[in-house]
Amino acid sequence: MDCKTKTRSLLVLITVLSALSFPSITGAADASSPNIIIFLADDQGWSGTSALMDLEQKDSKSDFYQTPALERLAAEGMRFSQGYAPHPNCSPTRMSIQTGKSPARLGSTDILDIVASEAGYGRVFYERFYLNKPMNVPLPIGAIPDEEVTIAEFIKEHRPEYATAHFGKWHLNGESPANHGYDQHDGTTSNREGTAREPDPKLIKHVTDRSVNFMREQVKAKKPFLLQISHYAVHTPVFAKPETLDAFAAMEPGSVHTNDRYAAMTKDLDGSLESVLEALDQLGIADRTYIIYTSDNGGEIGSVSTPTVNTPLRKGKTHTWEGGVRVPLIVRGPDVEAGSQSDVPVIGWDFFPTIASLLEIEAPMPANIDGGSFVELLHGDGKGTVDRPTQNLVWYYPHYRNNKGVYPQASLLAGNYKLRKEYETGKLMLFDLNKDLSEANDISSKKPELTSKLEKALDDYLNTVGAKLPTKNIDYDPAKDLGLQSRGEGRGQGRGPGGNRGGRGPRQQNP
Repeated sequence: MDCKTKTRSLLVLITVLSALSFPSITGAADASSPNIIIFLADDQGWSGTSALMDLEQKDSKSDFYQTPALERLAAEGMRFSQGYAPHPNCSPTRMSIQTGKSPARLGSTDILDIVASEAGYGRVFYERFYLNKPMNVPLPIGAIPDEEVTIAEFIKEHRPEYATAHFGKWHLNGESPANHGYDQHDGTTSNREGTAREPDPKLIKHVTDRSVNFMREQVKAKKPFLLQISHYAVHTPVFAKPETLDAFAAMEPGSVHTNDRYAAMTKDLDGSLESVLEALDQLGIADRTYIIYTSDNGGEIGSVSTPTVNTPLRKGKTHTWEGGVRVPLIVRGPDVEAGSQSDVPVIGWDFFPTIASLLEIEAPMPANIDGGSFVELLHGDGKGTVDRPTQNLVWYYPHYRNNKGVYPQASLLAGNYKLRKEYETGKLMLFDLNKDLSEANDISSKKPELTSKLEKALDDYLNTVGAKLPTKNIDYDPAKDLGLQSRGEGRGQGRGPGGNRGGRGPRQQNP
């Protein structure tokens, strides 16, 4: 019996003994303990909804997509104008949310398929974007490490009366969510489940129904819960319900967002949130449930199948520019002021300590955690600080995606200044996000001392967490570089299948 199995068995025994010996204490906790829901969209950009992500930034919402349930959530909760994903790609963000650690510290810097698949999707990516590149790039880890403590395991240890569930996209390997603290789950799911078409496009109904049924079960059992609703939408390929597709095909597109199919998929995803909100109302637990709504990274851009754009932000998924990492973040729950906004930067690895604080768990956080609690923001007026071990935020993507114009890179946010480092050339860029949200004006030459200081802070952090750095490949042969066959920096601005209005052909889009 391994260590984790022994620990889990001990926790079950403690739970049973506690229930037998202290029924009044357990009952009190059931009646008053808050529930936690993490609602995670896939590839949804900061401006990819109809809810303003910044009340002062009128283009921080879409001019075509419709998300009325998210608008309701924002009206009833707190929006974060600087909500950030831990990484510009999928698996690293998901692992960071689970562990409260940065992807750079975890060694999870790209999708796990790269090393987890010896054939198919992962193998194609490995051959195209890892072999024969100008720089030798590090391989990411292939699964969530068994020794890492997840938020579900942490809750199970310190609040064993809680039920836990994870429905939808896992994409972390590591056996299954059951091996990481979740009582109910959909297994070791990844992107492939998101290719579902009719009768349940993107499995939105499946994930929603499983989540709502779980909530009903816990209310009946009088148990508080942690639930992660992890959708496959709005990741490509683009699928939506026929009636939603027809409705948007008949609408006039916006000037920024024009893709009717992507708009339909976005609306279907919002329908899931609407069902969850309605279920909370019907079950009578809305006033004691925190909902954290966010996305794993920015909207996908820069390839043939580009379905959206992230205007006013620069670039998107797989880029450490704002378009790749700034995402929707809205929290509703007890003592959170309705219609409020916080401009304090908050990132996905802050969720772990925040949830622990909301559940009044006073035990020390796991070792080397990067996150800090933002309860002070939630229960105040959105102002205050997030007390992290390292205040600066770092995004590290030391890999290639030639078809999207992506090369080894890292960024660091310190206050309103954002530093960007490109490893192939050593180029440094500096932006003042307060004045230049689109990262269009590099001011590094005007502030050389600050640029050097922030580069050192970035390098020191990566060194401290043991991040593997890309190195020059002296054997690189451009003629054999498979990634160059699709190299480019497409922006999806044209007509056709990109971030635009795709015609009335088959109701699908190439992945």
